[in-house]
Amino acid sequence: MHVRPFVRSLFAMSSIALLFGSAGSAQHSTAKPVRGGAPDHKAHQARPIQLGVSGGNVGDLANGYCCSGTLGALVTDGRNQFILSNTHVFAGDTVAGGNGKSAAIGDEINQAGLIDVGCRYNKDDVVANLSEWADFGAHNIDAAIAKVQAGDVRSDGAILEIGTIANTTVAASIGQAVKKSGRTTGLTASAISGLNATLSVGYTDECAGNSFTVSYTGQILIDNRGSRFLNSGDSGSLMVENTAVNPRAVGLLYAGSSSIAVANPIDDVLNFFKVQMVGGTASAAGTAAETGPASTKGLAAAIAVQERHGRELLSVPGAIGHAVGVGNSPVIKILVQEITPRAQSAAPRQLEGVPVILEEVGEVKGMPFCSKRIR
Repeated sequence: MHVRPFVRSLFAMSSIALLFGSAGSAQHSTAKPVRGGAPDHKAHQARPIQLGVSGGNVGDLANGYCCSGTLGALVTDGRNQFILSNTHVFAGDTVAGGNGKSAAIGDEINQAGLIDVGCRYNKDDVVANLSEWADFGAHNIDAAIAKVQAGDVRSDGAILEIGTIANTTVAASIGQAVKKSGRTTGLTASAISGLNATLSVGYTDECAGNSFTVSYTGQILIDNRGSRFLNSGDSGSLMVENTAVNPRAVGLLYAGSSSIAVANPIDDVLNFFKVQMVGGTASAAGTAAETGPASTKGLAAAIAVQERHGRELLSVPGAIGHAVGVGNSPVIKILVQEITPRAQSAAPRQLEGVPVILEEVGEVKGMPFCSKRIR
């Protein structure tokens, strides 16, 4: 597969959450119950592994830290199987800075990730090799795939605490119940709160490196109050509909704040890599609402207005993006880090009859986990 080179001219805000502690305590443990009986997503999993667990690039360490995320799901091109995660989890080292290297095809992907094995390399932890990724800022997704090593990943694509999923997908809709399985917060559930989001996301160019931002369009927003749905280390998790058997994929989670989570629409990701989900027959076949505030027709009309006024929406002081949501009717949301008097006075109350509201979302950034390296 052809991989385009990274563009280094993207610079700006934000930083990865740097959390300190005893990262090496789970080095070669098997999955064990935590949180009242739930399995430990941070632990070294018995081979072949389920997904939704700790992992990342074995070279993702620099500046005294190591970084990892979540091995999200299994996809296939019809010949080979690949682990799906984020660019910033599998190929986030974009400069030969603090460690003298940057991500490359063939890089080893481990489970558990470096952050959960004391930032130490172990050949037995390797489960896949980096195959392809979407360049930051070039393809409107934050996604990467790694070819699995024989016998190291369950071939049915099972995800820890979710089980097998469907080999088909479903489009996001406002209010849709969703769940995910991730390295840090495990199995969590929430609901979709915004569609067609345009927003800026903060990253670093290597583990604990220099900051830059990427602007995305057409993204999915999910309620993440108190970071209970998505937190640092959950980057790369697959978001699926909240059904019990063979749920369909909705999006690939990659960023968030303490109030919202952000996902790429899953079909955008699959189409880029020319792959499909590994799974069985879907157990549900819900359709989008045709009446009420979240009706397909009403939201489509609001999205059309949103897109016509995109530049005006981003001109509000402190705005980092905008999206369409639902109140008593479809609304356009201006996403701001903080609601200030200047933002309140500058924001329109409505556009072409569609109500406009301010939503305070804080700093939105990629969600790997970084740990101080133990020497």
